[in-house]
Formats: sequence, structure tokens, C-alpha cells
Amino acid sequence: MSVSTPIAEYQDQAPDWRLMSDSLAGERTIKGATTRYLPKTSGMIAAESYARAEDSPIDPAQAAQIYRSYVDRAQYPAWVSDSLRSMNGLVSRLAPTVDLPRQLQNVGTQDGFGLEQLFQRVVGDLLKAGRVALLADFDEDGRPFIAQYAAESVIRWREQAGQLTQVVMVETRSVAEDEFDDSVETVYRVLDLQDGAYRVRLFDADGDVISEDYPGTTAGTLDFIPLTFAGSCDNNTAVDPIPLLSMAQAAMQFYRLSGDYHQALHHCAHPQPVVTGLDEDTDLRVSGPMAAWTLPEGASAFYLETSGTGIEATRQAMLDQRDAALEAGARVLDRGRSAESGDARRARQDDQQATLHNVCHQAAEAIEQVLGYLAVWAGATQLPLFAVEPKFSSEVIDSALVQIVSNMTLAGELPRSVLYNALRKTGVTSLSDEELEEQREGGVVDA
Repeated sequence: MSVSTPIAEYQDQAPDWRLMSDSLAGERTIKGATTRYLPKTSGMIAAESYARAEDSPIDPAQAAQIYRSYVDRAQYPAWVSDSLRSMNGLVSRLAPTVDLPRQLQNVGTQDGFGLEQLFQRVVGDLLKAGRVALLADFDEDGRPFIAQYAAESVIRWREQAGQLTQVVMVETRSVAEDEFDDSVETVYRVLDLQDGAYRVRLFDADGDVISEDYPGTTAGTLDFIPLTFAGSCDNNTAVDPIPLLSMAQAAMQFYRLSGDYHQALHHCAHPQPVVTGLDEDTDLRVSGPMAAWTLPEGASAFYLETSGTGIEATRQAMLDQRDAALEAGARVLDRGRSAESGDARRARQDDQQATLHNVCHQAAEAIEQVLGYLAVWAGATQLPLFAVEPKFSSEVIDSALVQIVSNMTLAGELPRSVLYNALRKTGVTSLSDEELEEQREGGVVDA
């Protein structure tokens, strides 16, 4: 097994991370993946096979165009990216409480941003991937910083007695030969404990060691790996659920259904002209409102068109996926119940996504932990403090959900009953439509 081989847990989660990444990239990326997300119908497969026959009336390019048109007509909704943007807007209102030792006053991200920006980035990564890695380090000038690694870049990890003993991360580094060269190469950063000392090695794609270092202070090397995982549910090494995955899956089902829906509409809008009673050599290639056919006695002309049976069922299935996506968004925005016990809340969350409230807590705790690593590394005696109280009021949550509903609207505004039903299904409220409407009109929606 080589340094570039991901562990089994990573490989199990990789397809979901790929789906989330492509969903956030948008419709162009989704359609560019072709059959990965939108399989060909049996008829398209048969047409392409038939086109390769010597006596086929269509060539392979014409057969391939059938599927390309199918993809072009399909619609991939931007539910995931729009919902993530709405949730990030909620998080941006939160003000962290920060108290740092003197040695860490200028700490920030690797690209020079502060801890508040780091917090927002971590929350965003947790919402779309369920985990993120934070690594403590010092630059060449002695400035402390926190490097953030996306879930997809951490391909291996190992722990013993609750302590990390090895982490492997895939990176790219520039190999440009001049200022206009964008060439990069893939390298693997390996963090481990060698005889109890923190070691950092860099490997190339062939598995050869490029560099080796033992970071530390004048007092000696570190006896721990200064990296922590943040998760959507807790901050151990296990891969946590992806909060927005259910929404992405619903959007994908909508996309597939929309391909069939718009294909059926296209066929209904373009009936096939049929003429009987003509000689085989009669040429009737031109048709349309400006063309007239003169037919011999006994011949007939008519249109062969699809009945459209099933179109309404497909449309309803698309609406069902939209409602499922809305419910998934409502679960993530669940602000919890103050009277609910910890055990009861954990039991309820076992069958639903991690909430934005919990994600914010985990993000703040992970940042505080990695700040603690930096404090030990810098020899500070004061423990750093980084805390966030994710207080999202009923009004704020309702506003965010209404925004998500608005983003999901196919044409015009959806009935509020759709929103209220989603709120009840996810346990955010038990009030009736009438009670919620009364409170909304009064300016307060208290779930």
C-alpha cells in the first residue's frame, strides 16, 4: 500500500463528497459529467448501437446527439448552493468571543485572514462535507497560522488511544518555470509521530521523500500532531454526516426526472407526420405550415403523436423531490428545543442531519482546540478562548426558510403551507397553518 492510497473510510465517503462538490459547482458541471448523473435511456443505448451497423440510416454522431439533446433539456436546480449561501448568511451574523495569549495575537489563516473568517469557512465546509481538518503551524517569520484542509484532501488517518499518530494529506505545489507557467504537481504531506516526536514529510507522486522536518521549539520537538478534525456532529476522527447531502440527492433526482419530463414535452410538441399510400420513391422531406403536399388518390396523411400519459406523474415526482429538499433544509436549520434533554436531542438527531446550531458549536470548539496547540507550541501559559453562541431566533430561522423556499420556486411563489408542513415534519414547530400565519402577520413566528 502506497502513501497515495486512501483508507477504506475515505473511499466510502468519496462519492458523496464528489456529489456535493459537483452540486455546488452548478448545472454546467453536473451536465458535463453526462451519464454519471443522467443515465441514457434504453432507447438511446439501442440507437447508438444501431448507428454502428453498416446499413443504419443514422450515423453515430446523429445517435449521440439524441442523448446530448436529452441532457440539454434537463434542468439541475441550484438548491444546494442557494441554501448554503442562506445558511452562511446566518452564520455571518454571529460574533465569536476571542481571548488569546500574547504570543497568538497575530494568528490567522494561511492566506492572512482572521479567526472570524476562519470560523465562517469551517462552518461552510462542515455543511457541504461534514468534516474539515485544521493544522497548527508557524511560517518562516514565526507568525502562527491555522491551515485548513478540505475533507477530500485528507486521505489517510490513524489514531492510537485517542491520539492521532498519522495523517496523510494530498496537496498541489507549483513547479512553474516562469511567471506565466501554471504547472503544478501532486505531493503528499505526511504527519506522524516518530519515536514520540512530531514529524512532517513531503512525498512525491512516486512515493519518494522530498523533505523531512521535525517542527518544534528551542526546548525540543512536539510530542503530538497539532491537527484536529472538525465534524458536523463531533470532532473525533470519524467521518460525520454531510448536513446538505439529502438536499443534493433530492436535487439530483429532480434533475433526472426533469430530463424525462422535458423529453416527453418535446415529443408532445413535435408530432411525427405519417403518409400512407405513396410510392417508395416519393420524396416528402419538406414539411411545415409553408409546405403543401399533393397526394394521389387513396393516400392519406396524419400526425402520430404521443398521448403524454405519465407526464403529470413525472411532474408530481419532481415536486415531491423539491419538497424533500425543503424538508432537508429545514432539518439543518432546526434551532433545537430549550426544554429538550441532551439524550432526547441526540436520539432525535440520529435519524436526521446535523443541525446548523451543532455545526457552529463543533466549528468553534475545533478552532479553540487548534489554538490550544499553537499556545503549547509557542510556550504560552494562558489558554486561548474561542467561543460562539449560535443563537438563531425564530424570526431569523423563518426568514432563512422562506428564502430557501423562494430559491426553490419553479414559477411564482410557493404556498406557505409547503413551508409550514416542512417545519412540522422536521419537528421545528407543532403549530397549525392558521397559528403560524397569525404569528407571521403579527411579526413574530415562535416555533
